Amino acid sequence: MKNKHILITLALVCFHVALFGEATKHQDPLHHETKQTIPLAPPETTPPAPEKSSLATNPQNLEQMTKFNSVYEHRLMFRTGWGIGKISPAVLNETGPAWMINSFFRQTSEPGAPLAIPYKGASDLNVNAQFWDIRYGYKNKYEIQMAEDTTLGVYSRDLPASNEFLSPRSTNYWGSAFEGNRLLRFEGVSNHLRFSYTHPINKIFMIGPSINFHRYSERNNITYGSYATSRAEAPVPNKTTWSVGGDANAEYSMKGIIPGIYMKLKLRDWWEVRARYELLDRKGDFSVLGSQIIQEVFNDSSTGITGVVPAYGGQVRDKGTILNIESSFRYCRFTLDVGMIRQDIKRTYPLYLGDTVGTVARTDYSARSIGIGVSEMSNAAKHQVTEFYIMPGVSFFYDSDGVY
Repeated sequence: MKNKHILITLALVCFHVALFGEATKHQDPLHHETKQTIPLAPPETTPPAPEKSSLATNPQNLEQMTKFNSVYEHRLMFRTGWGIGKISPAVLNETGPAWMINSFFRQTSEPGAPLAIPYKGASDLNVNAQFWDIRYGYKNKYEIQMAEDTTLGVYSRDLPASNEFLSPRSTNYWGSAFEGNRLLRFEGVSNHLRFSYTHPINKIFMIGPSINFHRYSERNNITYGSYATSRAEAPVPNKTTWSVGGDANAEYSMKGIIPGIYMKLKLRDWWEVRARYELLDRKGDFSVLGSQIIQEVFNDSSTGITGVVPAYGGQVRDKGTILNIESSFRYCRFTLDVGMIRQDIKRTYPLYLGDTVGTVARTDYSARSIGIGVSEMSNAAKHQVTEFYIMPGVSFFYDSDGVY
């Protein structure tokens, strides 16, 4: 019985330990398990929509280049620009052969007159150029252009803007070397009224005819040089004569109708190459009027200064070609054109009349024509101009939708 009570007591103790020991285990920090916290994923967010470009928000700015590359019914363009170049002027090129032939002719009427043999011609001269034009285009095929080109050159005695002559010894004169015409200033103004049509051959190339109603004016400020010393056998012996000053204005006024061919090559939306080739034929009048101061030193050392008046006039004609090539760069309505103009001209005189009027014998200082200028009328003188230019411009467009 005693053993039975002992077993019941042990059973109760074990139950108590089992019950309260488990509770103690959960409260013991040594047996506490730290719970790991799994971070929650951030709430899913929708990325912000990309901002619309200004081209999309502002319809006026949509595809500017595409808009201005369209074929509009009407287009009005304004350009102005500047250039530099070279000129070989007819007024100097004609002097050498004309004076030489004229001095040969004088031998028949004035025996012993000095010959004028050119040995050095004028070099090409520098010029500056100014340009402006207004163009109206209809449906990118028809075009009307009003344009003015001004070529200007100003020279001094330090520049080679003259002809040089030799005069061999004759029965009346000692040999000498002298200067003929010297160009002090050149100004040539071309006015054009052009009508053109270009037909599209393919997507990038257009070609067609053009007609140019052309007016041209030219003004040359020239002076004359001379030097001669008479021999003892001359009617006025041992006299030295030379030109010490004065100048004359040689003015030309011409017009003509010039046919041509006009081409366009559109290489990019922003880049176009244009070329125009014209057959030049213009005619009109010319005049030369001025003064020349002559100084004479005589055998007895006395001196005299005399004024003479060169006065000439008649008819003139220019025939040749004009070539214009330009590369045009465009951004929207704005353009920048870089180009070249080349003029190759032959100048002739259907009529040339005049003389140098004064009290000094012409053979002492001049080899210009007397009366009818047969020497000028029998020759053709070249006149060449090469200019490179840059012209910014702006265009305005119009069709049924309005003005752009």
